[in-house]
Amino acid sequence: MTKFETMYLKPGKEKALGRRHPWVFSGAFRQLPEHLEEGSLVKIMDSNERFKAIGFFRRGSVAVMILSFEDSDNVQSLISAHLTQAISYRKRIGLLDRDGTDCCRLVFGEGDQLPGLIIDKYAQTAVIQTHHAGWAPFLDLIKGSLNDEFVKYFYHKPAGKMEQSEKGWLGNKPEENEIREYGHRFVVDWEEGQKTGFFLDQRENRQRLATLAKDKNILNTFSYTGGFSVYALANGAKNVTSVDISQPAVDLANTNAEINGFSSRHTGITSDVLQYLKNKGGDFDIIILDPPAFSKSRRTIHKALQAYKRLNSRAISTIKTGGLIFTFSCSQHMTAQLFEDTIRAAAIEAGRPVRIVERLGQPADHPVNIYHPEGAYLKGLILAVD
Repeated sequence: MTKFETMYLKPGKEKALGRRHPWVFSGAFRQLPEHLEEGSLVKIMDSNERFKAIGFFRRGSVAVMILSFEDSDNVQSLISAHLTQAISYRKRIGLLDRDGTDCCRLVFGEGDQLPGLIIDKYAQTAVIQTHHAGWAPFLDLIKGSLNDEFVKYFYHKPAGKMEQSEKGWLGNKPEENEIREYGHRFVVDWEEGQKTGFFLDQRENRQRLATLAKDKNILNTFSYTGGFSVYALANGAKNVTSVDISQPAVDLANTNAEINGFSSRHTGITSDVLQYLKNKGGDFDIIILDPPAFSKSRRTIHKALQAYKRLNSRAISTIKTGGLIFTFSCSQHMTAQLFEDTIRAAAIEAGRPVRIVERLGQPADHPVNIYHPEGAYLKGLILAVD
C-alpha cells in the first residue's frame, strides 16, 4: 500500500477540481504541511473531507500536480495504466511504426496524465526527464513498463534544480547515439545536450520548411543541433547557415550536416543571433527563429515579450524582400494570441508589409490535455515579408 499525506481544500475551492485541471494552486488549501518533502504523494479532500484527487506535492505556486481524480491506494497500478495508455495512443495514431523515423515522445507530462514526467524515445534509448522528486521512487516501474521490443536503454535526466546526482544510465549504455527522423540522420547528445538531447517537438515544422527550401539561402538561428538545417539541405536549399551561441551545438550541427552528405552547402557559425541578424540578415530568403524559452514564469513574461519583439523586429527589418520567416515561442506562459500580438508589434516597428502564411504548433506525440491548455506550449508562425 502507498503511504499518502492528506491535504484539505478551503470551502469552495473544490469547484476548480471539478474542471479537471491537473494543477492545484497553493492558495486553494487550508494550509501547506511544513513537514512534507517535495514529491510526496497526497490525497486531496474538500472542506467536508470528501476525496477529490491524488497527486504529487510541490513547494511553489502549484502545490499539487494531479495524478488521478479516482481514489486508489495503489499508485504503481495508476502509473502503469497511464504509461500503457500513453504508448497505446501513440501506436493507435501510427507514431511508433514509421518508416525512416525511430524517435518519438512517449510521455508528455499532463498530456498523458503523468504530470512532471517526460520520456523521449531515441531509437532503442529512452531518456526519462523528471521535473519533480516524486518520480524518483518509480524509475524501476517506468523502466519495466517500457522495456519491450522498442526500448532497451534508459537514461535518467532530472530537470532544472533537481538533484543531479540522480542523473545517469539505468543499466547498460548504448554503443550508438544516432537516430533517424523522416529518413534524415542525427547524432544526439542526451547526456549533455539541451532538454533530452533533440527537439522532437519541431519534427512536423521541419518537414513544413522542407517544402519551401528548394534553391533558397536559409538562416537557421538558435540552430542547436541543426534539425531545420538538415531538412532544408535535403530538400534542395542552395545554402544553409546555422547560428548558435554555443560552440558544442554548432559542432553538432556541422556533424549532422556532414553525416547526411551536405557539408559543402552548410556553414555553422558561433555568434550572438541578434548581432548576426543585424550584419547578415539581408542575405537570406528564409530565416528560422527558434529561441529557447525567454520566460519560464509569469513574473518574467514582460521581459520575454520585449525579447521576442526585438528578435522578430530585427529579422523582419533585414530579410530579403519576398522572404519567409519561421518564428517560434516555446514559452508556456506565452499564449498563442499574446505571441501573435508580439509579432504584430515587431512588424509595426519594422514598418514592412507582413502576411501570416500559416500558424504552427507541436506534433501529436506532444498531446494537449483538453483540461490543461497550458500544455499547448509551442507556438509558431510562417510570415511572408515584402
